[in-house]
Amino acid sequence: MRTTRMLTLLCLLAAPASFAQMLDVDALLVEASAVPGQGTVRLSGGGGGQSVSTDPGTGEATIAGSVLWVPFRGFGGDVGAYYQAGRSGPSARVRYQFLSQDSAGVDLTLGARYKSEGFSGPGQGEVEALFALGRSFGQLDLVLNLVWGWEINDPGQDAEIKALIGWRFNDNLRLGLEVRAQTEVHDEDGYKAPQMIATDIRGGPTLFWRVSRQVSLQFLVGVSKPVNLNEAGLLALGSFAIDL
Repeated sequence: MRTTRMLTLLCLLAAPASFAQMLDVDALLVEASAVPGQGTVRLSGGGGGQSVSTDPGTGEATIAGSVLWVPFRGFGGDVGAYYQAGRSGPSARVRYQFLSQDSAGVDLTLGARYKSEGFSGPGQGEVEALFALGRSFGQLDLVLNLVWGWEINDPGQDAEIKALIGWRFNDNLRLGLEVRAQTEVHDEDGYKAPQMIATDIRGGPTLFWRVSRQVSLQFLVGVSKPVNLNEAGLLALGSFAIDL
């Protein structure tokens, strides 16, 4: 009887950790609200495409990859590279998890990122500040990102909001919805109200599948409205993550 009780207690204690493994993996549009365990080395890659107008022959392709290392508890850094619509360049990110759901009831991670290509266009590097908040309510996962970006050699600034809501059927499978909106809020004329024509919007249903303890796959099929267009097109994305 004592052995049975001990096994039950261990399972209950392990459950939040297994659920958290989905919240410490970057989604396709939303960044993780938790940092993986100390010593984690993670290889990530992905890509996809979107149509940028109603013309079926017009579209953009994206390919990206990164390597993440967590040298000590709560702190992670990654470097990567990407290619999109003829533009390519490196990126780097650091982040620290200040709060954990296990101890504080919510995950809270703050981070910073450098990108060689900013939101305003080619040749404009950018620095971003990230606020990532997440929590699991039973089988329901919620994640919210707030991002603010500054162009390095330009007065441009942009704001971004990203959200994920997902339902875990078990420790290995989650279905959900991801959305992301990014818009310029400051230029050479000062601050300005967001405009639909200058806003990039993406979203759609998403699938998270943990193939094994080390490997996870994600897929999204939805819609996108690129900057400078008032019409939406199709969006399809996929990614993988491998913990070494």
